[in-house]
Amino acid sequence: MNVVTHLTPSSERDQSIRRQRDSVEQRRRLAELLRQCASGDRAAFRRLYDLSSRFVFGIVKAVLPDDAMAEDVAQEVYVTIWRRAASFDADKGNPMAWMAAIARNRAIDRLRAERTRGFVSYSDEVPDLASDELSAELTVDALAVRRVLDDLRPEFREALLLTYFKGYTHTELAGIMNVPVGTAKSWVKRGLTALKEALDG
Repeated sequence: MNVVTHLTPSSERDQSIRRQRDSVEQRRRLAELLRQCASGDRAAFRRLYDLSSRFVFGIVKAVLPDDAMAEDVAQEVYVTIWRRAASFDADKGNPMAWMAAIARNRAIDRLRAERTRGFVSYSDEVPDLASDELSAELTVDALAVRRVLDDLRPEFREALLLTYFKGYTHTELAGIMNVPVGTAKSWVKRGLTALKEALDG
């Protein structure tokens, strides 16, 4: 028993080191593929799609529950990624976070358009991220995000998820959660700060 007790901290440190190494390698690989895409390399784009499509679709699907609509938007996301690949700066950004932002923004734009047309109603349901299917190369950051979300105070987590995945403004969020607008803004900010620290750490 004592042997196991002494080995556990070391094993945990080794796993942490491996996760950090894998995360760095993952980001390097994706950044390189984006660089090649910016040069018009279609083979690199296909590889980028293979590595990230489940992740991108997971982001879109969390915003748009309808499968057909989510698939349509996911395709739009990759058109945008292809066209904007040259704008990604590997020295300043995380390629997965960059793609996630594009996916989220496209999905939110569609969601708001559908709400305006009356095809999608407002909902305060928080999406379940636990069912996301991610490729092996993208699990490190995703697991970090999931751990941070699980550790957040419930009101921070709900505020962040409703804003990020449902596209609510701070005013709408305040109404849903029955708090002042300033409080809603603060909860979202704290949640975003915690996520950024998890991804950049």
